[in-house]
Amino acid sequence: MPKKRPLCRKIGNHTKENMKDALLEIASGKKIRAVAKEKNIPFSTLQRYAAKAKASTSIENVQLVPHYDINRVFTNEQEQALTEYYNNCALMFYGLTTKDCRKVAYEMAVINKLKMPQSWISNKMAGIDWLKSFRKRHNGLSLRKPETCSLARATAFNKDTVNVFFDNLQEVYNRHSSFADGTRVYNMDETATTTVQKPQKVIGPKGKNIGKITSGEKGTLVTTCCFISASGQALPPVLIFPRKNYKDHMLKGTPPGSLGLATSSGWMNSDLFVTTMKHFIKRNSSSMENPSLLIMDNHESHLSIEALDLAKENGVTILTLHPHTSAKLQPLDVGIYSPFKSYYNAAMESWLLKNPGKPVTIYDIAELIGIAFTRAMTPTNIINSFKKTGIYPFDRDIFTEEDFLPSTVTNRPNPYTIQNPLDVSLQDIRDIERNSPSVLETETLPGAEPEREQDPLETQYISPKALIVTKQLQQPIKPQCSKSKDVLVSTGAFVSPSQFRQPLKALPRANRRKRKPGRSLIATDTPEKENIRIQRLEVKKKKLPKKNKANEPKKKAVRKVLQSESEDDTENISIHDEDSDWCEENEDSDWCKEDEVGNKIEMLTDEKLLLNILPRLPKEEDYVLVRFSTKRKSVYFVGKVLHERNDKLEYYVSFLRANRKYQFHMPSNPDLSYVKEYDVKFILPKPCLGGSTLRQQSYYYFNVDFSQIDIR
Repeated sequence: MPKKRPLCRKIGNHTKENMKDALLEIASGKKIRAVAKEKNIPFSTLQRYAAKAKASTSIENVQLVPHYDINRVFTNEQEQALTEYYNNCALMFYGLTTKDCRKVAYEMAVINKLKMPQSWISNKMAGIDWLKSFRKRHNGLSLRKPETCSLARATAFNKDTVNVFFDNLQEVYNRHSSFADGTRVYNMDETATTTVQKPQKVIGPKGKNIGKITSGEKGTLVTTCCFISASGQALPPVLIFPRKNYKDHMLKGTPPGSLGLATSSGWMNSDLFVTTMKHFIKRNSSSMENPSLLIMDNHESHLSIEALDLAKENGVTILTLHPHTSAKLQPLDVGIYSPFKSYYNAAMESWLLKNPGKPVTIYDIAELIGIAFTRAMTPTNIINSFKKTGIYPFDRDIFTEEDFLPSTVTNRPNPYTIQNPLDVSLQDIRDIERNSPSVLETETLPGAEPEREQDPLETQYISPKALIVTKQLQQPIKPQCSKSKDVLVSTGAFVSPSQFRQPLKALPRANRRKRKPGRSLIATDTPEKENIRIQRLEVKKKKLPKKNKANEPKKKAVRKVLQSESEDDTENISIHDEDSDWCEENEDSDWCKEDEVGNKIEMLTDEKLLLNILPRLPKEEDYVLVRFSTKRKSVYFVGKVLHERNDKLEYYVSFLRANRKYQFHMPSNPDLSYVKEYDVKFILPKPCLGGSTLRQQSYYYFNVDFSQIDIR
């Protein structure tokens, strides 16, 4: 039978002042039993204290309350160290169970050579009674059921990734003054709405299994895409149904202006996102004169070139989040989708009560989404969601150190700054099973710097300048049992759990990752968009089936130049092979081959541009060569400097388009972006117009040889 413990203590409930008043009344001549009844003190207890007071010369020399601390294992300071260790582990998402907490307490008692009960030594852990009393003494601790969190999400939200996002956000805010009031700042994200709800708590009889009716074992997915503005408004949503063809009756009950789409999987893809982008542009009236900012995650379906071109043509600046940070940086995930799912589940349960025995289908989901949408998308919820993420009002210091604690596990030291790291093993001092605890003694090598105090969350790598040698004592100390008359004694310096426990730090990464990690970026800027275009082409090339070239005739190699997918660019830029009529027309043109005055044309190479030092800083109206590096190669663009910002060493550049004859022209839609000073590799000479025909006069020609670099 389990031990029945009383709810409250029956002895030792009196205070020091109460007992002192009772003894003074007894000394004045009152009976002990009458005083015990009046002061609500047990008669035997008062009689025992009265005998001690009579034998003593003064009441002040008598201990008037029980000395329960004599059996305590840890002092208040030591228990505070335990509490901090438990809290840090929980905040780092590596919380300890009740058994783990008891084992840590036992290890700390053994390491610090404290006297403990015999049951601790037998069970190799602290007792359950000690843990309950420990929790009562520290009300800040509670037994919680943690939420699951993936390792990628816990470690991706760190200071570096958050600072990169806020740097990009601040740069976008500085571009357009219309973003200052928040009316043109939007957030977009998808969420899954299925035909099976998550049951809520119900009232039922005790001791009985209570169930809840759902539409099926596994629900059918309908993706809901929502748009919210920092001003507190919500645009009509987009619903993607798992069907080949979309029908208008599927949107019955949704908010007015909603868009319905269909795909076989029910998920968002690149083709549907283009239609979704058109819906967003239409509903918020975005244009070049009325620009808008759209913040979203960097899922592959969101970064199609066609969608990015469409957004840029209509004044939409797309800013993406770093992967696995949307739970803290995306307003929809922070404060909207949680109440939306609660209202959606409640609406489905109400629908099932009104339609008993009838399952929910995808044709009923639209009505349920409409009910939940109007209740969750309130101005208060939306404004508070943007405020909590620090997006609007802009606040890059919105997150505290506790928010970044889970990522400290993988905050590894830079392998290029630390040479020959020494990983000091602390397993010897944790040899509890053999009853041979050890105490750390540190010795500093001659000439080494004194050791600084380290935070328990810092890395355990030791610098070569301050090597610490760890060793055990020659004679092991056995755990000692405590007796009722013993006094709590701690020998040596106190060792906290953060010192003798294995640190929560990941090992150095093997650096075998092949895929390039995602990041926060301004996707509509030309450099980022071109990088995305190159990555898409590389993926398509890998997916193409390999051909058997043994029996195929050799083909003449033709240099391929990447072209824009937008309609305006394809009208002015066309890529031809050597047999085209356009090449024959310009084959004898002198200015295509050499300078008109016969000067030698300067040849540019990657090696030369990489080491090139600009003779001066670019100025307005200068034509410059901008370099953008990808994982495998470098790409160059020609641009015209429109404005310079000396405070940030940036230049506002309008990029030109190039064809395979190295002739450049301004696109019909200006391609504008900020460029850092270190990306400008060459200041080009003033261009001249080419040819005698009207078409040739629309191109610029530079007295430079671009044949050795990848020019776009």
